[in-house]
Amino acid sequence: MLFMRSPVLLLVIALGVFGAIGAVLLLRSIFQNKSDESTWNDLTDQHRPVRVSNPSAFTPGVYERLVVISAPYALCHHDPWDHLYCSDLDDKRSMLASGWDIHSRIDLLAQIFCLITLGHRDEFGVERAQWADASLAEAERQELQELKEAGIAVQDITEKLWRLERMRNNDRGIQNVDFLAWDMLRAAMLTRWGAALNWLPEAEAWDTLALLDQALRLHYQNWGQVWESFRLGRWYWYSEGGEDAHYNDLHDLHRSQVLLAPEGPWGVVPWDIPVPQSSLMILDDSIDAGVAAPLDADERERAPQWERWIDDQVILRGQRRSQHFGTDPERHQRFTKDT
Repeated sequence: MLFMRSPVLLLVIALGVFGAIGAVLLLRSIFQNKSDESTWNDLTDQHRPVRVSNPSAFTPGVYERLVVISAPYALCHHDPWDHLYCSDLDDKRSMLASGWDIHSRIDLLAQIFCLITLGHRDEFGVERAQWADASLAEAERQELQELKEAGIAVQDITEKLWRLERMRNNDRGIQNVDFLAWDMLRAAMLTRWGAALNWLPEAEAWDTLALLDQALRLHYQNWGQVWESFRLGRWYWYSEGGEDAHYNDLHDLHRSQVLLAPEGPWGVVPWDIPVPQSSLMILDDSIDAGVAAPLDADERERAPQWERWIDDQVILRGQRRSQHFGTDPERHQRFTKDT
């Protein structure tokens, strides 16, 4: 049965998805009170998979392998996990505007380019490196507390203090988390919504999904690893504890149960289906739109191998497209730095 309510059965699922340590950490607070069962039932309705294909005649191929990358978001928004199109386009447009400040194709290109090149993983990596030094972490903690007491950017400061504590304590093994899936799956969601709103041509959407898939395959070996990285990245980004964290744990446990079940989206679409190489259309169009630039020196120095490769492609394509930048020397200089 796909949707289980028993805490014992939940533990079995969690052990399979997260491993023993992850399951214990995640399930420690599951079903703390009577309202949790009601929440779980609500999540069962929310995460009911929608599909276009006939299950009895379903043969997954390249098309399904690429679109299923965005399945975690398809579940939450009642979109088919096996098709590029989306439902309720007015709602998608509203969420892009309010949550991402995306109002046009150019805005969309800028956000996808940022997720591909840096995303949250760069910021979180900087925090991890800095807070590994106890004295630096304590000095920043004191500085942040002073800013908070002075009433300066209270919400942002509170969230950063929460992340500092989690990183210093290595809660949920966060010191060893690869945050790439958190960025790539969000980029896949934006790609799909952008195609549905006609801000991305369908060919460019597929090509972008192929690029995101390339990054995922270089970092992970199966859908379970992708999910583990994504859900921990989301937890760290959310930066809140208490009831909100408890609800999010329930939400993501339920979502993982649906995604990774044998009949779920990531259960019926094999990880190792071959996918054509991306032509990097999203990089070309981002450069042409004026929303792309190479990494700066510090970003380049700390960038992992795949991000450096992407940066190399941006530089190469920018040099070939110098005519798009007129006589503006600053724009030309962005694409002439040493690699």
